[in-house]
Amino acid sequence: MAEASCEDHCNETEAKEVNEKNDNLECAVCLQTCVHPAQLPCGHIFCFLCVKGIANQSKKCAMCRQEIPRDFIEQPNLLERPPLTETCEGFDGGYQWFYEGRNGWWQYDERTSKELESSYKKGERICEFLIAGFLYIVDLENMIQLRRNDPSRRRKIKRDFATIPKKGIAGLRTEESLTENSSEIRPIEGRNEDNIVPVTPSNTPQSPTSGRESPGEEHDLQATMDMISSLQLNSVINEIDNDEEHERD
Repeated sequence: MAEASCEDHCNETEAKEVNEKNDNLECAVCLQTCVHPAQLPCGHIFCFLCVKGIANQSKKCAMCRQEIPRDFIEQPNLLERPPLTETCEGFDGGYQWFYEGRNGWWQYDERTSKELESSYKKGERICEFLIAGFLYIVDLENMIQLRRNDPSRRRKIKRDFATIPKKGIAGLRTEESLTENSSEIRPIEGRNEDNIVPVTPSNTPQSPTSGRESPGEEHDLQATMDMISSLQLNSVINEIDNDEEHERD
């Protein structure tokens, strides 16, 4: 009995030390503390979403340029898997932020959720985030997320209770989700959830739809896309102005 108690204490101490070490890891891509740190075969460690962005673009480690295995995103080497408590903790009233995926909802990672909640409470309509190597614009009025350089890549988002059924966090299944979905059919190789317009999740009650947005929704979406185009144009103008200033200097 004493031996078992001692072993449990040692395991708890070891787990605590690992967590503290992971909390101090800095990602060389986003230059922030690693969120869900993932270690590549070469040994370098990054945020899981940062690794996902690298894998989808250069397919090489950002530090040593060693090639990233094709199946790494599907089977990442995580230093720790998202705990169940992270999926249940929420903001005031127990809320969390979610984005739509195939047949369900994913919870945003902790950092992005906090930024979304901050923008939401400030009453901001539009906010911008860097996720997996891409800039995304979130329309908090129409509750949609669009990729800035390709607005056709969009998905619904929502602020809901943290305890609702979910697939996992930021593309990572939790231990509970892995158990519940052990018999789930895996996605076809080469397909990426970021490259599709997601279908209506089965765990969210919806009214019957024809597959097209209503006239009001189309108008709101067009307004958001026009705003994105304006932001892109302003960005180009600012770059031109900066270039002209450098030339004058």
